[in-house]
Amino acid sequence: MRFRYSILILSMIGLFACESLITDIPASKLPQTESKLVVQSFISPQAARINVVVTESVPLFGEITSSRGSVIPNAIVKISDGAKEVVIPFDTASQLYSLDKSLFTIAASKTYTLNVTDGKRTVTSSCTVPQKQVVTKSYVIDTSFSRGDMNSDTALTLKMTWDDIVADTNFYRVKASVDLEYSIPEGNSAETFKEKRVRTRFNFNWEETIGRNDYQSDLNLDGVTFTSPIGRANLPQMVTYDYGNGNKFTVYPKSKIIMVTMEIYNTDENYFKYHRSLELRGNSDNPFVEPALIFTNINGGLGCFAAYNVGQVIFRPR
Repeated sequence: MRFRYSILILSMIGLFACESLITDIPASKLPQTESKLVVQSFISPQAARINVVVTESVPLFGEITSSRGSVIPNAIVKISDGAKEVVIPFDTASQLYSLDKSLFTIAASKTYTLNVTDGKRTVTSSCTVPQKQVVTKSYVIDTSFSRGDMNSDTALTLKMTWDDIVADTNFYRVKASVDLEYSIPEGNSAETFKEKRVRTRFNFNWEETIGRNDYQSDLNLDGVTFTSPIGRANLPQMVTYDYGNGNKFTVYPKSKIIMVTMEIYNTDENYFKYHRSLELRGNSDNPFVEPALIFTNINGGLGCFAAYNVGQVIFRPR
């Protein structure tokens, strides 16, 4: 019994020692870190606007305030192509620094520099817009149907192929969306109930497979034909409304495809590395996987300034 009491006392002493170790570390002993400007901007000849997001980082050790990590509205943001420089104004509605493409042209093969300062901190970065556009070579559009225990699911599926640019290492991203017209219920009673036709755009979500996702590189694969993963866009389902007294109304969506837009981004290396690092960071829940660092090419800060060139193919059913 005395032996057990001894163990208990020693354990309590150890706990108090650990608590003291944790709570008594002076601030001077902690790593000294400062908040940095975080800039994110992706430019393209096809984009309607040049958009720049400016925030600041939250130090790992330091005081957390309500402003940390929020948008900085009073920065000076400039973009230059080497011959012309413009200031990108802040738009309060979108909380972005935004400029219409008519006021500053983004062209293929050109190099652009971004400069951001808030008066205390200054960061810079540069990127070059890829020269060529890549378009979809072939595609397959189909539907899939699966039924679970509780509900069913109907989806539109898409698979695309494209030819690699025979040159230096290239980086690609696939994106696609479908414009659907379908029926929805309108009204809040049996007397006011009616069907209404609406039109909505749905994005395809890509099913990741080993060695293939929506971001791909031709490293050691120069000149090959690339295949996208399967893209899936869930279609609207039928809805039944019961207003009581036997007043049941079922609305079938009767979906009609207006068009499917397929895009292939020919990106620079900065764009590819940044987005791939975000994906790897998002998939790092596995305790046996080392944490992934987020790529940055912002000198003096964090974030990414990158470029892409879009090739687009639109399918419209007859």
